[in-house]
Amino acid sequence: MTVDSTKKPAKIVSAMVEIGKELPVNVYAKNGFLLLKRGHYVLTPELKQKLVHMGFAETKAETRALEKPNLNDQKKQSLFEDIAFLQIRVRNVLYRALATQNLEGKIMELAKTLIRLAGTHHDALIASIFLVPFSEYSVAHPLHTASLLAILTRSVKLPPSHREVLVCAALSMNISQVELQNELYSQSGQLSEDQRQAIQDHPLMSSAILREAGIEDQLWHTLVQTHHESWSGKGYPQGLSKEQILPPAHLLHLADITCAKLLPRRYRAALLPATALGQIFQRKDSEFDQSFITLMIRELGIYPPGSFVKLASEEICVVISGGAKPSEPLVAAIRRGDGPPYGEPLLRDTSKPGLKIVAPCHASEARVRVSFLARLWKC
Repeated sequence: MTVDSTKKPAKIVSAMVEIGKELPVNVYAKNGFLLLKRGHYVLTPELKQKLVHMGFAETKAETRALEKPNLNDQKKQSLFEDIAFLQIRVRNVLYRALATQNLEGKIMELAKTLIRLAGTHHDALIASIFLVPFSEYSVAHPLHTASLLAILTRSVKLPPSHREVLVCAALSMNISQVELQNELYSQSGQLSEDQRQAIQDHPLMSSAILREAGIEDQLWHTLVQTHHESWSGKGYPQGLSKEQILPPAHLLHLADITCAKLLPRRYRAALLPATALGQIFQRKDSEFDQSFITLMIRELGIYPPGSFVKLASEEICVVISGGAKPSEPLVAAIRRGDGPPYGEPLLRDTSKPGLKIVAPCHASEARVRVSFLARLWKC
């Protein structure tokens, strides 16, 4: 879509763009190409700066047309906008931990939000791990880990409040190395000695920061301090044995490693979910509790929502939800082979012979915007 070149658009000014809020207008480049649609969230100062530097607002005539009452447009269609806003809230508590009043309450509120979403929008929350863009790994990774734990613990019996505390621990486990995590996201070479020591120390340092911020819950501290301890006895910082590791700390460790495998780095693509889960399954009993791995495979499926697959019809599809069988999820076709994207995602029944899944594939093969897919998970 391009703006009508016969009408003079207005230059975007800083006051028109608020971080964490929806754009009030469409923003175009000088050549008329659409940069960002009205209603999308501006998530980072860098994006705001680019829009102000490069952007022009829609014309007044176009603004009036867009602002006509339309119940369908006003109704929220996807949780992805909410998840994007949660990134901002998580970032605030991670970067401003010691300057935040009632840090415990704010992290607990985030945890309860994720637990609620896991109950009401299970598939969308899983899909958000794969599909919602992020600008900082140090923010996305704990949010993804906490989301996965909120999903996994739906069917795990825990004492009162332990589920919430477990999700809180996931959100705050790396609070002492926020900047380092972003640095390592782009680093393919060996760790420096300082980096290695910071990683070794971060479970205890994160716990110390939380205690300094007024958080006294001992289970929370134990989970943060031991989230890198392994059944193999080769974890850190204490090298605890299997018997010394609490089951919820072990579940946090498993979710942490799983999400790290599912997210890309700047120097490598994310692992396909089936590959990541397969690698973890191979380490069952020796490093991971088999019952927890079984739980994760049951909740995520062979082809989790938000992941991509190829069909026998030579179409590339995104998985929407599980089906009657793990190998037959509900999917939406996006394109055929190397052809252009369809105008709309098309539902496909993968139980039919000509529409069977033949292989998982990477998101890069789909080549579509998240906004094109978000409507598939409606509120």
